[in-house]
Amino acid sequence: MSVPGPSPPDGVLTAPPDCLGAAEPTLGLSDTSPDEGLVEDLMVDDKAVEQLAEGLLSHYLPDLQRSKQALQELTSLKRNTIMPSW
Repeated sequence: MSVPGPSPPDGVLTAPPDCLGAAEPTLGLSDTSPDEGLVEDLMVDDKAVEQLAEGLLSHYLPDLQRSKQALQELTSLKRNTIMPSW
């Protein structure tokens, strides 16, 4: 009596489908580009790019400045702990 092995996960092919011949390649995940089909000469409005950049900066800059200040304070405390001034 033989015990069958574990079945493959859903969606995983263990062999090529019967309809494909040996000479027909199958496409894998790395065979297609995510940019495939996009327009090569995409027109970009410079004003829109500038507004987007300013919006992103205004959103993230305050948090980045607070993080920078906190890191500077921690570095200063560490420096004072390692090499206290006598």
